[in-house]
Amino acid sequence: MSGILGLLIGQLTPSEQDNAGDVHSALQDVLGLNQPGGIAALLQQFTSNGLAEHVESWISSGANMPIAAEHVQQALSNEQVQAMVQRTGLPVDVLLPLVAKLLPHAVDQATPDGQAPT
Repeated sequence: MSGILGLLIGQLTPSEQDNAGDVHSALQDVLGLNQPGGIAALLQQFTSNGLAEHVESWISSGANMPIAAEHVQQALSNEQVQAMVQRTGLPVDVLLPLVAKLLPHAVDQATPDGQAPT
C-alpha cells in the first residue's frame, strides 16, 4: 500500500497496522470499491442512512470527513459486515473502528479524479 493510505497506516496502533491490509482488501472486495458501480452503490447506501456528506467528501478532491464506527455499522448491511468479519477474522468490535479509519481513504483512493466513476 502506498500514498496516503500508507501514511494513514503509519498512524495506526501496532495491532491496527497488523490488520490494516486485510481490512483494506476486504473493503475493496466486499464493498466493490474498484468495481463498476461500487462507489455509486456505497454512496446510495450511506445516503439512505443520512451519511451522504461523508461519502461525498471522500469522493471529492477536498478533505475527507471522518466517520465513527457506529455510523459505519449503521450504513453497512449485516451481510457486508459479516463478509468482512469472515474475510479478516476480526471480531466486529475490532473491525468496525478500523473500517471507520480506512474507508474514507479507500474511497478517496478509488476516486482519484474527485468523482465517482461512471
